[in-house]
Amino acid sequence: MMVPPCDRDEWAPRPHAFRRAAVDAVLRVRLGAEWVAPSLARDRLTTWLTEHRWPSDQLDDVVFAVSEAVSNSVEHGYGIEARSTARPDHAPVEIDAEVVPAPDGGRQIVLAVRDRGTWRPPVPGPSDRGRGLPLIRSCMAEVVLRPTAAGTTLVIRTPSVPQAAPRS
Repeated sequence: MMVPPCDRDEWAPRPHAFRRAAVDAVLRVRLGAEWVAPSLARDRLTTWLTEHRWPSDQLDDVVFAVSEAVSNSVEHGYGIEARSTARPDHAPVEIDAEVVPAPDGGRQIVLAVRDRGTWRPPVPGPSDRGRGLPLIRSCMAEVVLRPTAAGTTLVIRTPSVPQAAPRS
């Protein structure tokens, strides 16, 4: 007896067809030092954090902090002015992020934003500039600035968030 195709087992949904791929615990982004870089960093980081089911209130803070750090690399590290369309050769902005266990049993992200530009200390005195690092510090658990002759690295540790529930 022949069974109609719609009744065959091979047409039944398979549980494995709906499994999601594992999300990488590490994110590596390499961008050119140009004014579109902060936007690209925000998009890639938002997608990655969403895949990790990062709480939305914390997600916004992390994305803001990284966007500000990338903007600082472009403007201050490489000296590219805000309205410039310059695209210097060999001027990367690198972002490395990793989800790590937090001491309280939650999870955190450790991020490094790195450039190969020249560190320029803030100019003393009144200015409408120089608010980026204090803003980053206000929403992150830890911020370490490492300027060297080879470039600048900003290491950021997020506040702890609860472990994500397992995916079904």
